[in-house]
Amino acid sequence: MRRSRALGGRGARSGGTGEWGPDRPLYLWLLLATLPLNVLSGTGSDALGLPLSPDRLTLAAALVLLALDPWAWRRTPLGVRGVHVAMAAVVALAAWSALVSGTLLTTAGLFSLADRLVVPFLLLTVAPVVFCTPERRDLLLQTLTLLGLYLGVTAVLEQVAPALVVPSFVVDLSLGINQGRSRGPFLASEALGLTLVVCGFAAVLLAVRRRGAWRAVAAATAALAAVGVLLTLTRSIWLGAVIGVVVACLQQRRLRRLLPVLLAGAAALVLAVLVAVPALQAAVTERAGTTRSLDDRRNVNEAALRVVERHPLTGVGWGRFIEESEEYVRQADTYPVTNVRLEVHNVPLGRAAELGLPGAVLWLVAVALGPGRATVGRVRTRGPEDEDLDGWRLVLTGGAATWAVTIMLSPVPYPLPNYLVFLLAGVVLAPALVRRRAPRAAEVEA
Repeated sequence: MRRSRALGGRGARSGGTGEWGPDRPLYLWLLLATLPLNVLSGTGSDALGLPLSPDRLTLAAALVLLALDPWAWRRTPLGVRGVHVAMAAVVALAAWSALVSGTLLTTAGLFSLADRLVVPFLLLTVAPVVFCTPERRDLLLQTLTLLGLYLGVTAVLEQVAPALVVPSFVVDLSLGINQGRSRGPFLASEALGLTLVVCGFAAVLLAVRRRGAWRAVAAATAALAAVGVLLTLTRSIWLGAVIGVVVACLQQRRLRRLLPVLLAGAAALVLAVLVAVPALQAAVTERAGTTRSLDDRRNVNEAALRVVERHPLTGVGWGRFIEESEEYVRQADTYPVTNVRLEVHNVPLGRAAELGLPGAVLWLVAVALGPGRATVGRVRTRGPEDEDLDGWRLVLTGGAATWAVTIMLSPVPYPLPNYLVFLLAGVVLAPALVRRRAPRAAEVEA
């Protein structure tokens, strides 16, 4: 029992329909489907000739069905908390900024507003309702594990057998960015790495909590996720993943004792992969010594600081930095200017440059009260049905720590990594966001 509770288990094997009964509404399945379908968002949908990414439809349908289900809200009545106020204020300010600056009705402006603010905040809000039982959270855990398995296999095949990659557009070098690295269907190595980290942590939790076939699948996913993170050849992901493992392990005494073993095992795995694939070793060495991306990052970040100095209250407007950046870029004495049409490579600074300091502060408050509180705060429980939330906090901590490192070094415009961090935060914070204790199954049947 001690082992199970320390890692977020319930003290017994979970997830069987015989234990929990048929409590699986359609909106749950649609929201679960949204996560793997989102890997096709953007360039992937265009490559497949789809007029709209399918995840947009499943997410919209899930939210509509959930809104129309009065029992769901009676069962898990949410209160208005500080995080909701902060999130609503950020969205309102960003929408007003987009309207005034003329980007609200543009494709780029509208979708960036949805993917970076609106949808992540909505997912944090509805997560306590959608994933209100251990069985539903088990389904989420299994979904993330299977997604990680697919992405991990794809990351490996991109390097050793590109002809076997499905869908084939993943290895089309005329599409996307980060050619030569493992990119997955995102066509961006950073998005692949961030998602693999979350899925890898979810797989570890599933391996601890389940036996049989699911344990084998989860173990394979965890190993492939670690290899896939290496194959992204993205330094921010490497750094973030290591910090994520360390921070997650420091949360619990038993895991703190295992930390040296885990780090040694990860190092051995990386070394084995590099020895087995000499070409990868050369690529890793070359990537580690690349400086051009660092120069570009410094140039746009310095430009963003000049924007904040000139427009501290309003910024240049939501989605306007790329168009305005050339006016604020200056040639430095020690490094070149190679590209000025880039987003700010620091999310808090980017919020300040486009929304002004008030917008940046509100966004930071929302993050602190959402993922931040869920990561560092003590997990509250309403009863035995919430005993598994300790394990979910470990998954969130690993993913959120990696995400936190990455947003300080990149604009992180990819929908799924942002979705996952806020969705998991809503799962962990559920007891604190619900107004009163939800009725037990026996009480409902009575």
